[in-house]
Amino acid sequence: MRRLISAVTAVILLLMCTACTPKGSGKSISYPLSASPSTLDPQYVNDINAQIIINNTFEGLVRLDGDGNVIAGIANEWDISPDGKTYTFRLKEGTEWFCPTSLKNEFGAEFYKRFSSEKVTAHDFVFAFQRAVMPETKSPSAHRLFVIENAPEVYSGEYSENLLGVTAPDNNTLIVKLTEKCDDFLERLTEAVFMPCNKDFFNAMNGRYGLSNRHILCNGPFYISSWDSETSLTAKRNGYYAGKQEVMPASVVFSFDSSKKSVSDKLAGGNATAALLPPDYPIPENCNVIRESENSSFGFIFNCSDSILSTASIRLALCKSIDRSLFKEQDNTPLQSGFVPKSCLVGADSFRDKVGTQTLAINRNDAEAVTLWKKGLADLGKTSVTLTVLCPEWLDSAVRQQLQIWQKTLGIGLGITIENKSPEEIEAAVSSGNYQIALSGIESPYENTADFLASFADGGVFRFHSAGYEQAVNDLMTSESYDELITGCFTAENFILQNAVFYPLYSRASHFVVFNEADGITISGAENTVCFINAKRYD
Repeated sequence: MRRLISAVTAVILLLMCTACTPKGSGKSISYPLSASPSTLDPQYVNDINAQIIINNTFEGLVRLDGDGNVIAGIANEWDISPDGKTYTFRLKEGTEWFCPTSLKNEFGAEFYKRFSSEKVTAHDFVFAFQRAVMPETKSPSAHRLFVIENAPEVYSGEYSENLLGVTAPDNNTLIVKLTEKCDDFLERLTEAVFMPCNKDFFNAMNGRYGLSNRHILCNGPFYISSWDSETSLTAKRNGYYAGKQEVMPASVVFSFDSSKKSVSDKLAGGNATAALLPPDYPIPENCNVIRESENSSFGFIFNCSDSILSTASIRLALCKSIDRSLFKEQDNTPLQSGFVPKSCLVGADSFRDKVGTQTLAINRNDAEAVTLWKKGLADLGKTSVTLTVLCPEWLDSAVRQQLQIWQKTLGIGLGITIENKSPEEIEAAVSSGNYQIALSGIESPYENTADFLASFADGGVFRFHSAGYEQAVNDLMTSESYDELITGCFTAENFILQNAVFYPLYSRASHFVVFNEADGITISGAENTVCFINAKRYD
């Protein structure tokens, strides 16, 4: 009955305020994702597509505004102790979960009645944080909570989750204790893994939590209305959203499209409201650039599952005979030596700025290259090999000059073919593993350096499977201090470089663009921070 009264009241208010409704509001916003998420369980996801959806359908203790500033979310206010290690949050009263009406058919009217009026409380955050670090959850983002007291011990199974430094003295108060001061802790709280989770609802889903729009509770500006894993997901305006900002669009339709060219075409035709375009894709004339981010490292990518390039000596020989001067200032882009893109952070700091010139580059040394080449051929039991390099046209001249250096230095035992391909064709080949050597970019969808490096632990586009790299990633993901995290990221990055898995050339920028008949869409960091609360379309 209460919800019926609320709904009637909302309709009356809507009719009364029609005249003062902001221009362009009430429209549907379209946003392309590369694929459908496998789950929308905030404590389990590490997929950028899922994180974008969660950022708009869940509300954490705090959230980010369009300029990247922390603003109130579920928490009205918070205090931080003088030593920076204890946070006390006071939550808004009366904030509700949005419960899908489809639950009536699956779980019965009483179940729906309960959760359709269930409040979001501090206990939902306690359970969510505990779930994130419980070893059985296997959360890819558990490391983001390791600054919380006893989190590493809970994650390792040494301690019970009840000993995690998160408590709720009452429904509207949450206390979080850290092991050390963490300058970016409030920013972390905006990430998916920190979103609330209702324990009773989660247990009732019996393993299906987050797997469909029927098996999830939302408390954000939008709720998940429909979800077809083949085509799209629709998030509609949540009438029970208790955030401080008015929600402008009636809905956001997330279409699933893996083709960057198709996304660019949709933007040009006005069929997508906004998108992140990689460096090689032109910006449509009917779009405005909202943000530029140097989130791409471009260079030689080696397929380590290839029968020839699986031999490290072969890869190292090729890298040690690369003449970097051939590629200097190509496309007006200065050379770089690191693998981690410039956009990636450690804590609140730029990783590239923190490590400075410490990155261990593979310097040219023709004599060492010859020795490594002979060893590689011997390991393969061959006297000659043939390789194919996929190359964009803008680098054709430089790569052909490099080919001559390889053949002159390494001898007649090397045959190389260069194939000019479009950026999308090269990207598709790298993604499918149908390549040997490719000149392409590695974009980071993550703002966090550790998450970027961890995304290659299972081989990634390089197909590089190494117990050494897995151990390096495990070490950085279980770091308990800022200094350990810096060291761990530095070690993992250099493992990639020194094993000649990737040879970096340039830092390049992606562009977040918005259709010029729309505004209010914001992005404050990596793509997962895109927010549609204030989005409007005028066409």
